[in-house]
Amino acid sequence: MSRTPEYREQLHGAKSNPPISEYNFLPELMVGQANLRKFGQQVSVIRELEMKGELSRFESSQEIKRLWNHLKQETENLARGSEQFCPHTL
Repeated sequence: MSRTPEYREQLHGAKSNPPISEYNFLPELMVGQANLRKFGQQVSVIRELEMKGELSRFESSQEIKRLWNHLKQETENLARGSEQFCPHTL
């Protein structure tokens, strides 16, 4: 069977996204995903510290809120293409 665009539409539906390739790869997406993964790891550590009793519920929620705001700011800077952006400052 031929792998024409029509075949792909039939296979995946008319509103399918084009496959990711080196031509539509955006490094900003990769950096954003890395920042999001790092945020998730940091939240996990904070929750563990809270469960061990080393942080209060209030302290952990404040720290997670601070990290979230930082991630949000970094994402906005990345979306704007700001030169202030630094991917590893979380």
